This record gives sequence, C-alpha cells and structure tokens, in this order.
Amino acid sequence: MGLIRSGKSCLDRPMKTLRQYLDQYASEHTQFGTKVTHFIGIPMIVASLPMLPLNPPLGAALFGGGWALQFIGHAVFEKRKPSFFEDPIYLLIGPIWVAIEMAQLLGIKVPLVEQAPSEQATSAN
Repeated sequence: MGLIRSGKSCLDRPMKTLRQYLDQYASEHTQFGTKVTHFIGIPMIVASLPMLPLNPPLGAALFGGGWALQFIGHAVFEKRKPSFFEDPIYLLIGPIWVAIEMAQLLGIKVPLVEQAPSEQATSAN
C-alpha cells in the first residue's frame, strides 16, 4: 500500500512555509538548556548517519547520545514533548534551525532569516 491510499498521502495536512516551521520551532525551544542540548545533540545525530556504515559503534554512539540530549533538553528544560511527535517534518527543521542559529552566532547573514524588503517597509511605518 505504501504512503498513497485512494490518491491521498497519509501525510496530508495543511502545509506551512519553512519560515512558519522555523518560527514555531524557535518558539518551542526558548530555554538556554534546550538550545545547548540541541546545539550539541542535533549535529551528533546528523554526523552519525554517514558514520553508521563506516564505523557502526561510533555511529551508534553518536546517534544514541544525540537523541539522549534531545530528550533531556525537552524533559528537563522545555517540559514538553518534541515537535516531531506531531509532525515528522520537524526532524528536518531541527538541523536547519541549528545551522541558522550557529551561522548567526558566527556573524554570518542568512537570507532566510533576514526581513524581506516588503516586511522592512511595513515595520518602518
């Protein structure tokens, strides 16, 4: 059967823009401790994926450790379950959010987070 049944995807739901996903993600990751656990844990998870076939013990350790940090961040600091339980798209939004946050810490401008000219004109009025 797969993901398609009766011409509809089982993932059918109102789609958000990337900006909306990032804004919601940021609003659900406000505590300093959560940000720290995610800044460490998400890169660990991402690094584990290509590492798993090359060095399974190291890949598994990175993967498990990264996820442990994610759940610690949510349980201890945010006191809420991770967003991906409701919408699996957040499994992709997390790494994007961390990359944008890290770029901003390094002083790198990210066009996605800069205001569009129409928004700048509106906020100036």
